[in-house]
Amino acid sequence: MRVATLSKALISLSMVLLAGFVLSCSGESPEEGEGEGSSRSYKGHQNDMDSNNLVGVFPSLVGTRLDDCQTCHSGKIEGGRLVGSSCDNCHELLLREIGRTALETLNGFGRDYLASGRSPAALQGIEEGDSDGDGFSNVEELWAGRYPGSDLSLPNQPVAKILTVSLEELKAVSSHRQFMLVNNTQQQFDDYVTWEGIRVKDLLDALDIDLEGATGITVIAPDGYMKSLPIEYVENPFPQPSFYSGLDVGSLGADCGLVSYPEILPEGISDGSRIGGEHWLMLGYERNGTPLDAVGLDVAEGRIVGEGPLRVVVPQENPGMPDRGSRFSPSGCGDGFDFRADADHNAGSMVRGVIAIRIDPMPVGVEEFDYVNGGWAYVNAGQVIIYGHGIG
Repeated sequence: MRVATLSKALISLSMVLLAGFVLSCSGESPEEGEGEGSSRSYKGHQNDMDSNNLVGVFPSLVGTRLDDCQTCHSGKIEGGRLVGSSCDNCHELLLREIGRTALETLNGFGRDYLASGRSPAALQGIEEGDSDGDGFSNVEELWAGRYPGSDLSLPNQPVAKILTVSLEELKAVSSHRQFMLVNNTQQQFDDYVTWEGIRVKDLLDALDIDLEGATGITVIAPDGYMKSLPIEYVENPFPQPSFYSGLDVGSLGADCGLVSYPEILPEGISDGSRIGGEHWLMLGYERNGTPLDAVGLDVAEGRIVGEGPLRVVVPQENPGMPDRGSRFSPSGCGDGFDFRADADHNAGSMVRGVIAIRIDPMPVGVEEFDYVNGGWAYVNAGQVIIYGHGIG
């Protein structure tokens, strides 16, 4: 580790123990099938029936990492190691391969639960089974805080070692600034933003992490949402984009405006011009000169609100012009800026409130960090952890 840039006294290499299980906010155990306390963790989509069933039968799992889609859905496994998140596994299957469904991402535990009736009784019926064939019963793994659908998750194995870095230490390493388009998928407005932060490459270099054999990184938020990004995003700059002006409400009106611009634009920029400077994958801590507000959890929606103190900034791999959100198209504006499904909507990859970067693939024989129970403490402390491949 480079002592000149990151103090050994402030960056700790430590073993993180799984946090103890927590009860629902009311302190009462829900009746079977109620599960009203679910969840502090990422809710996913459509409904919470399955996570509610889980915590109805096992109330002490409320808000733990098991109160999440990964308990029943698998990530990307290559060579017996985790290389990508279950979130990306589902999204890529549904978005890129027509006719396939999220059911195909179910792990052994998810398949057993579905086959048994997808109910509280189904969970009770498969308690003594060993859905992942690792020699431990499902109930043993659940009570140990391990995934019953993954043979990579075992009650008797150590948790991954981590590096902890503070926001102040990040700023001391180096800084990087870039002006770029944040293209949203559903929202009314796309945004041009000047980000200040640190390149992910510079952070990993400063920590002397050997990326030989790394396939990518997975960026994790404290609610359990995660996004996997290829190693090429870390090691190489992104293509240089162009700037599109005159697409705001002031120019096109309230019904047709689709872009939000900062008050101050970079010098020399004009409509159609190339945006100067190199564009990199980075951890941003300022937006247009203002520190990012710390994220919190909207309990009613089970989703992150706010952006910071750190957000991963992902430029467009295929730079293009802004487009209206899918919920605001067709607009009837007739200007060619309605939603395009093939556009690079990079906002969806820009995880808010980053608390962890996992370097993929995970080493063999170590347990995943319990990001849900441990995550919010890192937001409050203004810290990020790095773990996984290359960290012994």
